[in-house]
Amino acid sequence: MEFLETIREHFEKEYPREGCGIISVVKGERKWFPCENIAEEDNHFIIDTKEYLRISRTSDILAIVHSHPDQSSEPSELDINNCNALGKQYYIFSYPEMDLTVVEPETTTTDLYGREYEFGVTDCFEATRDYLATKNIEIPPRAMFVDDYWDKDIDYFNEETIAQWNHKPISNLNEIKENDVLIFRIFSNLNNHCGVYLGNDIFYHHAQNRLSCRESLFPRWHKWLVGAYRHGT
Repeated sequence: MEFLETIREHFEKEYPREGCGIISVVKGERKWFPCENIAEEDNHFIIDTKEYLRISRTSDILAIVHSHPDQSSEPSELDINNCNALGKQYYIFSYPEMDLTVVEPETTTTDLYGREYEFGVTDCFEATRDYLATKNIEIPPRAMFVDDYWDKDIDYFNEETIAQWNHKPISNLNEIKENDVLIFRIFSNLNNHCGVYLGNDIFYHHAQNRLSCRESLFPRWHKWLVGAYRHGT
């Protein structure tokens, strides 16, 4: 495989932690980007969001690469779920053997309402993305979210990120319209929740420890509303 030796060298530097990186197309050629693993556990990996977005802005990401130190390259359930959420191939290497398993993302058709919450799989971002897809509004797959990111000074719903969705801010929150993306700060100083406005004081979202649903924006949720964004404006 292309880049095999440089990938192995990166895994060696990261051992015993999982090593990770990205394979992208730059100017018509594949390129390997070694990435920092910011996960807290050695047997897990998370690519820093800023690094992921920087690479995605300057190249076309083909695959997410990571190692399974001292174990087989068989994908875990978390690997499969993250692969589907990101919509990118996963290249999983055993280390040090460097056996390779390639995981292809699957297109799933999960109903919008009544979903069980699972962070990184069926959560507020995926609910927003899937709902807008039914309206022919496409949001690109997420970067890899860190657990409890709002407690770690990480904001995945800032204007720079949302601009990548081809959405622009609405200055007056009293003028929101159907299909506008809503951003909330719930018991936090950082943006930590999103949903879609459906009109007539109703919005769709998926909150933690709850099923995905439609709810009234007023009065409970409106007090946490901090921003709204419209596609293509």
